[in-house]
Amino acid sequence: MAVEKTTESVGMKITVNHGEREGKIVKTSKTYGDIKENVTDDAFVATAKAITGMQEPIREKQVKVTAEELMEVA
Repeated sequence: MAVEKTTESVGMKITVNHGEREGKIVKTSKTYGDIKENVTDDAFVATAKAITGMQEPIREKQVKVTAEELMEVA
């Protein structure tokens, strides 16, 4: 049997570093949904930079999150 793949959603998860508090590094993340499936890597990173450029914490990383449905095709 063959498997067919359909993309259900694409999101952007950005992790930021707030620095050290009480001896521990504090990091938080936020996920943004409804990202275009065909976004280029350059546009993805530029968007993450633009979003975190308006914030105090330091951008640590950005992750492209893709949810896909896998269906068996007879």
